[in-house]
Amino acid sequence: MLVLHDFHPAAVAFDLGPVSVRWYGLIMAAALIIGLIFALNFSKRKQIAQEHFYNLFFLLVVFGVVGGRLAHVITDWNFYHQHLIEAFKIWQGGLAFHGVILAGLLATFFYCRRKKIYFWSITDVIVLSVPLMQAIGRWGNYFNQELFGKPTPAAWGIPIDPASRPTGFEQYSYFHPLFLYESFLDLVIFIVLLVLFRKNKLGAGRLTLLYFMLYSLVRFSLDFLRIEPASIGPLSWGQWVSIIIFIIAVFAWVWLSRKIKNRPG
Repeated sequence: MLVLHDFHPAAVAFDLGPVSVRWYGLIMAAALIIGLIFALNFSKRKQIAQEHFYNLFFLLVVFGVVGGRLAHVITDWNFYHQHLIEAFKIWQGGLAFHGVILAGLLATFFYCRRKKIYFWSITDVIVLSVPLMQAIGRWGNYFNQELFGKPTPAAWGIPIDPASRPTGFEQYSYFHPLFLYESFLDLVIFIVLLVLFRKNKLGAGRLTLLYFMLYSLVRFSLDFLRIEPASIGPLSWGQWVSIIIFIIAVFAWVWLSRKIKNRPG
């Protein structure tokens, strides 16, 4: 079997006395900081006060972590109802991105209402940074040996330690690097959105909705490689949620086109 990658990553980057600093946390922190820097830069082009993005940064981090963790625990309740303390160990990974997005949207919506600023203008700036942050953050999954797919004999498969292999797959050593597939596709989404943003031809809200459509397609497709049982019919929870989000985004696009006069992109 031809293998291009046989490195087994360590979850811990270094120790500071009794505290272990994990690669997952470092990478997620880097993704958030880079995302904020890009959002501040994009806000200048939109002529939106940067203070809003500083304020939203902390709100989105808090709400995103809580929402993402809550969604992860709910979808894996068979494990967590027997190990409740594990639900609080977010440093070990386990954030459901759909939960992060939903919580982030709610936080942004209420912030915009309170500050009386246009919701879609803010989200069009934020959403530009989201796929870039995802592309970076997914590498945290690599160091935690999570978000890998089904076993594969392909040369680009990644080795997974026995302790991290799912039940029933202990005999396999190499698995699809789903984190890498999604990281690459997230980067493609970022480039597409960036090009459209610079062309400035889409009305307000369209960039946000296009992101949800594109990411839903990515998530729906990649979930076929995940090692998890179907939840409803032949599809997983993630795929059903992706379908719902895609449909809502399409209807919202049509609604904006008919009911709201387009603003400059």
